[in-house]
Amino acid sequence: MEFNDILRKRRSTRRFSSTQVKQEDLDDILLAGLSAPIGSNLNRDIHITVLQDADIMQKLCAAQEVRMKDRDLARKIKGDVVSAGNEQPVPLPFYGAPTVIIVSHRAQTIQPGIEYANATSVVHTMHLAATAQGLGSVYVWGIFEAMRMNPEMDCTSLLKLPDTFSPLMGLMVGYPEKPLVLRDIDEKKFPIVYLR
Repeated sequence: MEFNDILRKRRSTRRFSSTQVKQEDLDDILLAGLSAPIGSNLNRDIHITVLQDADIMQKLCAAQEVRMKDRDLARKIKGDVVSAGNEQPVPLPFYGAPTVIIVSHRAQTIQPGIEYANATSVVHTMHLAATAQGLGSVYVWGIFEAMRMNPEMDCTSLLKLPDTFSPLMGLMVGYPEKPLVLRDIDEKKFPIVYLR
């Protein structure tokens, strides 16, 4: 697939088939993640977990379910998706994606914040690789934020991470319910300013 077609097909998929991703496709996605640029060469500070256990997924999502019961917060996060007075159904854990690739990072003190840049770089590179294979994918961040906000519901230990690592974000991956299609890219999505 041409790179511009990958960009035009890339979207956030939130409805997945229950069919598990083929191992060779998953290997290609992970290889793409390993190719991502990492700030300050902090490769040793990144850890990737491939999660396919539905029980662990359910437990990780519990904090997010509690967080989204705050209707004012849900409205700020989701905008018009949350309509006044109507309860939204609780989504399937990770939107029903059969695989979640979680990027964790060692805590930083010298360059705080670089961990988010690094995790985003890895996740986005994998997101494009999944698109190239016709797979659906979408970033996940709020679930990990919800566990940080509700320490009593933090299930990070289930991920068996090395000491001092925390899950920052991830990528839900699977076969989309509807195939990815080419779309126009909004050239006014956000402002671009040239300083010459």
